Amino acid sequence: MAKFILFDLDGTLIDGVDDLLFAMNETLAAHDLAPLARPELEAMLGDGTKMLTKRAFDARGVTIDGQKLDDCEGDFTTRYIDTDYAHTRLFENAETTLRDLTSDGWIIGLASNKPTAPCKRILERLGVSDLFAVIAGGDATGVKKPDGGHLEFALGQAGYDQARGDIAIMVGDHANDVNAARDFGIPAIAVAFEVDDKLAKNLGADGVVTAFENLPDAIGKIVKQAA
Repeated sequence: MAKFILFDLDGTLIDGVDDLLFAMNETLAAHDLAPLARPELEAMLGDGTKMLTKRAFDARGVTIDGQKLDDCEGDFTTRYIDTDYAHTRLFENAETTLRDLTSDGWIIGLASNKPTAPCKRILERLGVSDLFAVIAGGDATGVKKPDGGHLEFALGQAGYDQARGDIAIMVGDHANDVNAARDFGIPAIAVAFEVDDKLAKNLGADGVVTAFENLPDAIGKIVKQAA
């Protein structure tokens, strides 16, 4: 029996909003549209870059679809990559917790709706990419969260075998994370770091944590219940 834990990225492992905000506001400015405030952008996250781009333009009264949406998403993605994620950071105690989980035998993976390339670069830049057996962004397979197939793909790449009795847990801050776990049939832990925990508590997850150092205890309770 092996132990697997999947993490979402934005809002779960990292605060990357400032770089996303800069890139999106540069994209909006190129179309003579007013910038977004940080809380506006934060409310748009969780469904990948295409939906983020569409929501940002919608918020400024401009509807984009089809090729126009693809072009604007491409512009945003280029500007985002060009930031090299200079203001993106891990949440407090995230690295220590990840390394402790690895030492305890957990196989760690990433399942994000963000494209794979920036996911990899961010984890490399933050010095923790070596801890991940798999990094599966939203373009890694044919589906994204909340479809459980995204988690199935990531776990399969990491070596998960349900028939062997392996344990798997999803950790994230968004309804998509919890719903994907439900769809695939594994437990989920909702997190709320540096934000109000009201949303996390209402996601219907198997556990809720507001500080990374409390994550091992929440994992332990789930494992004990499953035993």
